[in-house]
Amino acid sequence: MSIKKATTNTINKVLKPKRDEINQKTLDATYKAQKKYGFEIGTGQHATWNNEADAFKHAYMQWYMTWHYGETIAEKAGNYHEWEVPETISGETNMDKWNNQIGREIALEMLKIKKKKDWDILGEEYYEEYAAKVIYDKMQNGELITHPSDPRRVKNIDKERINPKHRVFTEDEVKRMGENIPDYVRHNYINDLLDGKGRPTVENLNKRVNNNELIYVDSYTKTDGTKVSGYYRRK
Repeated sequence: MSIKKATTNTINKVLKPKRDEINQKTLDATYKAQKKYGFEIGTGQHATWNNEADAFKHAYMQWYMTWHYGETIAEKAGNYHEWEVPETISGETNMDKWNNQIGREIALEMLKIKKKKDWDILGEEYYEEYAAKVIYDKMQNGELITHPSDPRRVKNIDKERINPKHRVFTEDEVKRMGENIPDYVRHNYINDLLDGKGRPTVENLNKRVNNNELIYVDSYTKTDGTKVSGYYRRK
């Protein structure tokens, strides 16, 4: 039996009856976290597509399934989803699988803590809030992939996971950077941000582009009409 067929059989047997429920729970958790932490989200059917919300959603879904059904089932479900949904932009599958793996790892670490610290008395709402915060923090630290153009590859995740040089910044995120920063520390913020510490000004980002240290990718429209904001990235 092929891997794909075996995976399909597993999904149909274990998760298919609960699939809609899990999808809705994941979306609800994504919107709740976005409202709480203010990360990037789109509109309409593209609210969670190739952005921070998409990264959070995949990590959270894999956390949820690993937490409730185990790592093997979660990974099979993640792979099944990628087979179901064709890649429309190069790097989408890699992005999803990367974030999926981060989500599974968070669940496994939490399960270890739960066993050691007797977390059973805390309840599911606590676990869900805890996982959402861990996922958000990892996204802020650049450990999640938030755009398909990120050059990191899931096959190299152990080597490349904590490499803030590859973090991609959207135009909307840049607009929120560097507000009310004193002039005497302003020049440090671009380096701090790219090291996962602070937030620079647009002026400093553009300066780094002019110095050939960063690249600004212009906004563009996908073939389906979806508009993607411009963003900065390292070369």
